[in-house]
Amino acid sequence: MGELVTGDVLVLLAQDVLSLHDADVATRLARAAELLAQPATAVPADARAVFRSAAGMALAQQLARAAQTSMPVLLVGETGTGKEVAAHLVHAWSERKKRPFVAINCAAIPNELMEAELFGYTRGAFSGAVRDYDGRFAAGAGGTVFLDEVDDTPLAFQVKLLRVLEDRLVSRLGEDAERHVDFRLIAATNRDLHALIERGEFGDDLYERLAIVNVELPPLRARVDDIPPLIATFVERFYQEEPAARRRHQVCAVAPAALEVLLRYPWPGNIRELRNTVYAALVHKRAGEELLLSDLPHRLLRPTAARDAVLDERALKAQVDAGRFDLVDAVATLERAALALALDKSGGNATAAARLLGRVGRGAARDPGGTVRAMAARLGLERHVRRR
Repeated sequence: MGELVTGDVLVLLAQDVLSLHDADVATRLARAAELLAQPATAVPADARAVFRSAAGMALAQQLARAAQTSMPVLLVGETGTGKEVAAHLVHAWSERKKRPFVAINCAAIPNELMEAELFGYTRGAFSGAVRDYDGRFAAGAGGTVFLDEVDDTPLAFQVKLLRVLEDRLVSRLGEDAERHVDFRLIAATNRDLHALIERGEFGDDLYERLAIVNVELPPLRARVDDIPPLIATFVERFYQEEPAARRRHQVCAVAPAALEVLLRYPWPGNIRELRNTVYAALVHKRAGEELLLSDLPHRLLRPTAARDAVLDERALKAQVDAGRFDLVDAVATLERAALALALDKSGGNATAAARLLGRVGRGAARDPGGTVRAMAARLGLERHVRRR
């Protein structure tokens, strides 16, 4: 795994080589060579850490290095890439591992309750506050607080969160006293925070504080070598959660044809989609020790062929000549891929996505994003559309 650590250093080395006109080039090259010789950061063994691919092992290295500090960490990645698992690993590999890990989904808390839920409140602070409550930050004292979907926090709360990160002082609603609370903050988002900052929807100062350690989680399509061990992990976990299923079957392998389909599928929902697919296949499986092609959902069987066919004329001809082409599947695959890209580019803004998609949702419509929202609902991409 040591060769993966050299990636960033090689960039530095290349920059040094390109700067040969500098007087200290020999010293700089010697320093880069010394960095190249540094051993890799040890990655602790953990059943949740499935990192066999190059991209996965590079991610493991980043998480292990992040665990060695108490600085805030910002986890960035597509939906379903395992950001909460990554946060758990950083906590478990850190010196705070014996203290609490408090996970908070910001999108699940109404904006008007955000401050009370996280900072706490005193009895009588507002209507319905019938007791004192210390808040989620206090619950994470000494440990780690994980803010998932941090982009879904209101600006007023972001200002107060920044002060907590700077001073580690928390004041409950309804009281003036401030209490010192020591916790390590890990935040996560699946959106482009830079775009949100430009639109005035996320604080620049908070971003700079959160992104002291910035870790980007690669999508599953960039971690194909991790798919087989992930499948094995999910199969094992399924039987732990559903022991009665063992009376019907005990899957211990994946048939080659089924594995080929699973490896070629682009997994727009990433690891979460893979897990749900494996679980669904095992729920419906009646018998046998292998996960078969017939056990997989139909949507997985021809996505790559259909996508290639509509984008490549030669592939299209080959599919049509062989009688294997399905126009409905091809159009749906292209439509879903284009919509996902447009929503990602627009930060989930349906109206902006409509403009990126050409004639879709435009024209005389009062709500140009209406068509995009309908498409998203039909294609299972609702979670990528920002709430109005």
